[in-house]
Amino acid sequence: MYRWWRALAVVPAAAMLMLPASPVWAQEGTPDTGEADSPRLVAPVECDVEPRAFEEVAAMLALEGEGVPEPEMTQPQAPLGEIVDPETAIAIEEASRELIACFNAGDFLRAAGVMTENGVRRAFWGFTINEEIRQQTLEFLPATPEARSEEFWIRLLTVTDVSMLPDGRVAAFIVLNEPIQPPGGPETLLFIFANENGQWLFDDRVDFSIVPANYGAEATPPA
Repeated sequence: MYRWWRALAVVPAAAMLMLPASPVWAQEGTPDTGEADSPRLVAPVECDVEPRAFEEVAAMLALEGEGVPEPEMTQPQAPLGEIVDPETAIAIEEASRELIACFNAGDFLRAAGVMTENGVRRAFWGFTINEEIRQQTLEFLPATPEARSEEFWIRLLTVTDVSMLPDGRVAAFIVLNEPIQPPGGPETLLFIFANENGQWLFDDRVDFSIVPANYGAEATPPA
């Protein structure tokens, strides 16, 4: 069903998270085990957001046109800003968890439901890079989602340093473990969220590092 693999060299990491685990990646990844009751596990059933309409996402990505270029990357400046209040921090953690749940569910349209328009383009611009891939995306996008099996779920290790940026968006360090994306081990990302109609939505992201496998949930990733 999936003919995406030859294009993955140019697909951004955030979009790769949307792909279901396959035997190809299963050979390269190292699934976590023994975590049945761990809060790090984010089950696909937690993805219960209202999906964006297929036509809306297709238009955002110009799938019936020339596609979209890679969005300009946000360049955060240190220090990021003031630490947010506890209520906002909880909302950002919940938004991060729901986004990862939709990745684990393999559900593009529900994932887009917790993204801004810029977030959709940031995550999925790599699926528009040529006419063949755009046609595949038009077929794949509205299809029934295929969830990952539990051993290949993305683990959410921690959400930390949630800060208000000068432009009113919120940034947070997200540490996750992606079993099917080599080289494996926890990875630190900076997710940026924008508030639209009272809801915090994924708007951008910055990759930072792959950190050692013993990276603890209690630790704070370096800025």
